[in-house]
Amino acid sequence: MKKKDTTQTQTQSQLLFEFAGNEIKETKAAYNASASTRYQSLNFKRALIAWLLKESPNGIGISVPTKFSKYLADIAAFWSEPVKGKYLMPSRTVIIETRLNRDECWPECSGKEDILAELKTKKEDKRKLEAEIRKTEPALKDTDNLFNEYESWNYLQSANKKYHKCLKKIEELEHALYKGSRFEQIRRAHVANNLYLAVPAGTVHADELADGWGLIFVHNDLKAEVVKKSETWDCPENNKLHLVQNIATSCLKSLTMSFGIREDSDGKVIFTRIPKRSRAQKNDLKLNL
Repeated sequence: MKKKDTTQTQTQSQLLFEFAGNEIKETKAAYNASASTRYQSLNFKRALIAWLLKESPNGIGISVPTKFSKYLADIAAFWSEPVKGKYLMPSRTVIIETRLNRDECWPECSGKEDILAELKTKKEDKRKLEAEIRKTEPALKDTDNLFNEYESWNYLQSANKKYHKCLKKIEELEHALYKGSRFEQIRRAHVANNLYLAVPAGTVHADELADGWGLIFVHNDLKAEVVKKSETWDCPENNKLHLVQNIATSCLKSLTMSFGIREDSDGKVIFTRIPKRSRAQKNDLKLNL
């Protein structure tokens, strides 16, 4: 009888050990996957910040609150110009949303692939109809532009019924994809003149974006490629100033950490060891950006 109990206990212990072992392996795998995603996200942002630096912005921040703190822009930047030779005022603001895979772009939308396929088709139809309008209704050309490469057309004034029907369908499809989404909320904040979505190269088609958004491909060598330029939105001056202040606020944590300073939950300021660059960081490969 005792032998049976001992065997049973050993069996139970073995089962518990195997279960715990599997649990540890799964936890470790999940941690490694999470660490890999964090590293990929970090490199992604590095590529985009490097791309922004080429445009010589006055400031860049990450995880920047837009009009409401609930919606944090992944990356935001601003450019300033002097007004009346005295004070700097923001002349341009940009927000970049980053997504590491296709599913992250439309997490709230069910049946998104069917909608996206139809949206791409309708946008191609729109371009064909606009080409037709340029031939049949030349009077709609904006004559204020001096150079042909910057010509614009008043397509909305066209008498082409198919064109207006196509526009309505595109609006319906985009509404189904983006209503209430993070993209829509950030656009409606009216704090950025230019809005971009950045994804790994080839992940998203330009026609799948909401109208007005630009598209950036990030390649494996950390080169950022503008596939579609963003439209320029008019934003109230105060809204742009709001974003600029939030960019400054978002940089506070990085600043204090680099100087070996942190603040605890009670507001007490604590001096810590100043972080040093590792040998690997010092010998890091310099990219030809």
